[in-house]
Amino acid sequence: MADSDYDFEEDGSDDEYIASRATSSTRAQAPTKRKIQEKTRQPHAWESQSARRSPEYIVPVAEADDGTIQQSVKEREEERKRKRLRKDTKPFQRGIIRHVVLVLDLSEAMLDKDMRPNRYHTMIKYTQEYVREFFEQNPISQMSVLGMHDGLCILVKSNSISYAQPWHARGHRRLRFAIVTRSGRHTPDDQSLCARPHPFRTNAGDESEYVVATDQELLRELLLATTTPPVVRSDRKTPAPAQESAAALMMMGFPSRVVEDVPTMCACHGILTTGGYTCSRCKAKVCSLPITCPSCQLTLLLSTHLARSYHHLFPLRNWAEVSWVRAEEKGTRECLGCQAPFPEPPTNNRHSRTDESGESNGKVDGAVGQRQVDVEESEEQKASESSRYECRSCESHFCIDCDMFCHMVLHNCPGCLSQQWLIRFVADDGKTYYGNLEKETETREIEGQTVEALDGDFGNGFQKTGKKVTVSKLLSPIGQTKPVLCIGLNYRQHAEEANLQVPAYPTVFVKPPDAIAGPLDDVPIHKDCQSQLDYEGELTVIIGKDAKNVSASDALSYVAGYTVGNDVSARNFQLPASVSGGQFGYAKSFDKFAPIGPVIVSSKLIPDPQKLHYWTKVNGEKRQETGTDDMIFTVAQIVEHLSRGTTLRAGTAIMTGTPSGVGLFREPKAFVKDGDEVEIYVEGIGSLVNKMKFE
Repeated sequence: MADSDYDFEEDGSDDEYIASRATSSTRAQAPTKRKIQEKTRQPHAWESQSARRSPEYIVPVAEADDGTIQQSVKEREEERKRKRLRKDTKPFQRGIIRHVVLVLDLSEAMLDKDMRPNRYHTMIKYTQEYVREFFEQNPISQMSVLGMHDGLCILVKSNSISYAQPWHARGHRRLRFAIVTRSGRHTPDDQSLCARPHPFRTNAGDESEYVVATDQELLRELLLATTTPPVVRSDRKTPAPAQESAAALMMMGFPSRVVEDVPTMCACHGILTTGGYTCSRCKAKVCSLPITCPSCQLTLLLSTHLARSYHHLFPLRNWAEVSWVRAEEKGTRECLGCQAPFPEPPTNNRHSRTDESGESNGKVDGAVGQRQVDVEESEEQKASESSRYECRSCESHFCIDCDMFCHMVLHNCPGCLSQQWLIRFVADDGKTYYGNLEKETETREIEGQTVEALDGDFGNGFQKTGKKVTVSKLLSPIGQTKPVLCIGLNYRQHAEEANLQVPAYPTVFVKPPDAIAGPLDDVPIHKDCQSQLDYEGELTVIIGKDAKNVSASDALSYVAGYTVGNDVSARNFQLPASVSGGQFGYAKSFDKFAPIGPVIVSSKLIPDPQKLHYWTKVNGEKRQETGTDDMIFTVAQIVEHLSRGTTLRAGTAIMTGTPSGVGLFREPKAFVKDGDEVEIYVEGIGSLVNKMKFE
């Protein structure tokens, strides 16, 4: 903002005064005002032609063979938008709880009209936008707003929380903005400022920085850029003591919403209200969140507030510009996000534009180039010649508006999120593939659909091949390669109906790989297993990476996704204990006694497996219905237990137990008969449908 250290006369022109701020001694020796004729005034560094010709601002315009301008206004607009994307998208440690002081210049200099309608109105407009955007990106941070004029500082708004560590120990920094006017009155000549945003160190050993805004649009971009938390960096040259370098920890409470019939006093405003939130520690009532409890000073917030800050730690990588060659190779005709049509590739130019050195500026040019040419994400993002932008992970193409929306609002790639329904199938060419469904689909309708084939495995992940195939026969998504781990007696109501004591640890047994069957397969039943054949609908977990000695708090990060399983059981070989010796394995290990499918739904779509609802039907009659919140041992606890001293390989399936309602404990007994159809549905995943065929 305008510098209040300079004195000036009301009757002078803006271009008549130049004051240097090189050093304090220079300012002391110089007169208060120095009048210089306009014709002899030396231009400032930021006004020089070399600065104005900065590569950031001068964009070369190419001409086609017919003499028309090839780079359209639309491309210029795309490039302007892409400059707003974050340049640094690496997962650095960042402080998601920030303290920011916003200082507003309220001096008379704010009446200057170099910004329209003047600096003051521009400042108020951008301040309102900045505050909204700041708390949208940093919902659990605090801000103080100060107004400066006539040497006075006015506290406009304050909301603070005290911490044990100073700001600099948590990676905070100070950033100052300077507005360059046409006269350059507030710009130090000796700093050689350029007419573009560039940080400069201040004097006297101060570690803060300031940047220069040459117009109001640039001021807005620089201001909004500070809504992203700064990176927490350590000074390796002068390592701090362990106590000072330790992370700043704070205690938080996640209160529950309360609705009261009789008004009670809130602790934050001291008024009677009929609703609010109850402090987790002292039980005081507050009206809204996030807030610091007025009684016990505990920070109160919702889990959604933390979730909204999480994208700063693991930001969405910038997408690559797509060349015309790549666009033709992929054959994309519309944006994956908004379905807007893409421009058709030119017929007279089938090569991507290159820079002066002959390089392709990191554009995605072919499938090999996608993997080999990886643009430095610290560089400024450019416009794409094909108006397509490609996600580096799923290789989906998006328009510029979806590019901006996904990186600045959604913070996720729709293409990556859509690759969440993994199937395994035999295609019409007789080969077995993995594929991806774009949405939840009824199991019987999957066969006959055309999907994109995937290449890879659970350990290394799956990648698109670009090949479209038709699903001829739907298979189990895991294949018959690994044994299936099973948990018994894991639902409280099931333990009650069986009149069995809850075990201290999960009950574990194993099904062999040949027990695995597809989601639509008929299950052959041996003649010795037909008298007491039973069903057990179960949520099934698929391990995504090798796990050993995993803690429950970290267990879900090893889960690739979830599917549906049926633990088919021959009760006559299981009970009584004199028949089985107390072992479950044999009665449950016959061929195809473990139907699993139809899809594996990514854990990204099911962040909490303890909030699922599912049911089991036999010939359309509902036999089981429960929620996974009835589990005795959670999915995380099961993974922790099974990985204790044992390696769980990627692709391993874990059946997590069945709820109450099995045929054995119904009155009268309700065992499965020849030709009965058993359907098990889990919310958000789909149905497993199998017929029992007696041999």
